[in-house]
Amino acid sequence: KDQCGGITKPISLAKPTPRELQLTLSLEELLRRHNLYDSEAEMQRRVQVLGKLNMLAREFVRRALLAKNKDEAEAVRAGAKIFTFGSYRLGVHASGADIDTLLVVPRSVDRSDFFTVMVEILREQPDVRELDPVPGAYVPIIKLEMDGIPIDLLFARLAMDSIPEDLHIDERHLKDIDEPTVRSLNGTRVASAILQLVPDVANFRTTLRCIKLWAKKRGIYSNALGFLGGVAWALLTARVCQLYPYACPASLLARFFRVYSNWKVGGSTGTAVPVLLCAITEGTLNLGLKVWNPKKHPREKYDLMPVLTPCYPCMNSTFNMTITNLTVLLSEFKRAQDIAVKIEEGEGDWEELFAPSDFFTHYKNFVMIETSALSQDEHRRWEATVESKLRHLIKKIEVIPHAAGAHPYPKPVAWPSSGTEVYSSHFFLALMIRIDDKQPGRTVDLNVAVREFKDMVCEWNQFNPATMSVTASHVRRSDLPAHVRPSLKKRRKRKREAALLSGDPAPSAVMLRCELCKVDVNSLQLMEEHRLGRKHRELQVETDARAQDSWCPVCQLAFTSTVQLGEHTEGKRHTEAVARVGTCTPLPARAPRGPRGLGPSGAGGPSGAGGGQGR
Repeated sequence: KDQCGGITKPISLAKPTPRELQLTLSLEELLRRHNLYDSEAEMQRRVQVLGKLNMLAREFVRRALLAKNKDEAEAVRAGAKIFTFGSYRLGVHASGADIDTLLVVPRSVDRSDFFTVMVEILREQPDVRELDPVPGAYVPIIKLEMDGIPIDLLFARLAMDSIPEDLHIDERHLKDIDEPTVRSLNGTRVASAILQLVPDVANFRTTLRCIKLWAKKRGIYSNALGFLGGVAWALLTARVCQLYPYACPASLLARFFRVYSNWKVGGSTGTAVPVLLCAITEGTLNLGLKVWNPKKHPREKYDLMPVLTPCYPCMNSTFNMTITNLTVLLSEFKRAQDIAVKIEEGEGDWEELFAPSDFFTHYKNFVMIETSALSQDEHRRWEATVESKLRHLIKKIEVIPHAAGAHPYPKPVAWPSSGTEVYSSHFFLALMIRIDDKQPGRTVDLNVAVREFKDMVCEWNQFNPATMSVTASHVRRSDLPAHVRPSLKKRRKRKREAALLSGDPAPSAVMLRCELCKVDVNSLQLMEEHRLGRKHRELQVETDARAQDSWCPVCQLAFTSTVQLGEHTEGKRHTEAVARVGTCTPLPARAPRGPRGLGPSGAGGPSGAGGGQGR
């Protein structure tokens, strides 16, 4: 364990106390309740699937070489091998999770063969479903499901004539290969290095399971959207294990939040301190690959929270992070630290730490991005493309006047089937608006940012405007789609239950009602805020106008006096409205306001989020 201290000495060598061991047992029980461990049958099925995939890999190389006029013996001798990485390699995969795999082949097989011959072989398998090759990805990949197990399959072509069964990938295999192969090899090499650099693998695995569950519950687990992905969370956890080599998982979990809630990050505070498991090396073979180094690459000085991979070439696993996401991340670290302290003092429990995020109740304004396609397979690829570009929209919103940022919901929300042949889903960005008492009537104009984002995603080389679409609209919390709103009711119920358990009066114990708007609130302050709001004031003007006979039923407009009403009825707008309607009898009352569009990308209408609707 002393050899796994990382680049600094450990903070503490203290052994776990009986209280900490008891907390660890309750923590492991919580993980089992959340189904984070494979059953014995599922573990065996995964092993069988990997064995079959390894056989298919050898068959792939054989067929590819035979097509290039190689003889049978040479094609069989060339060989291939499947490596695993990610959560499965680290031993922290949950039940039903996918397996990240890497197919390694000799130099005589090309990447084009991978997306033709290998795809053809996989299509022939009766237990393979949802086959989705993505050759244009940053790391080219084939996604599939084999015997019910989701698999991500990468490709690596080494500068070798054949692939031995006992191959172990190290730095010498990075020679004479292309950049996509370097990125593909990085996953399995990083996973192996992490397991070598932690002092206690079992404690690391339990702690990482907890961290991943917490991050997913709190909505901050997503590399594509600018939060942290699986590799980054594993590296952060491994570093805490190095700093407390003898601590048990319960103690490591609490120390994790303490360490990173006080970590020096980038942004307005200056240059960030990178998270490192070992010293950065330039390699021993002089391969000339790019290594993370702010002195050589000035742009890297602005990385917000660099979490560096422990093997050559050293890379930043959090380069996608945005300022908004860093703000949210630090807030979650602080919340978790406070709860962990309460648990250690015997005043809290683990369920509070892992409580789901209140994303849809915490904010008042959202940007809703809808992706649609005419086939399920097409929609899956289109949705992934839009998701990969959302962080660019977040960065554009961050620089808009009066906008403090845009907090992304970490996964798409499927649109309920309506019996049509259109497949749709929604991404949500919560608008964080700066509160400025000197400018109470501020407006956040999202039109330019949304238009540029839409242009960006529509440049995808597989985009088909006849079968795919993307729209964006501004929605208030009260106008969220029905399949999102049920979570609001559950959240309010949990708040009432928490208040009753704490001995405080329930939020619904005393209700004040605005009879005009038919709205209930539970405090005088909220009632005053409601009365000052735009909707209440507009309805009040309309009601007063009706009472004073200064209401135009044709144009659905209210006036402050009958004189203004008379001037209006003589005007061009009213005359044209009467001609269209053909009568001046009262029309039905106006419909409730719906979601407002964002110019060309939405359904039309006002483009901004009005004042006073921030966090």
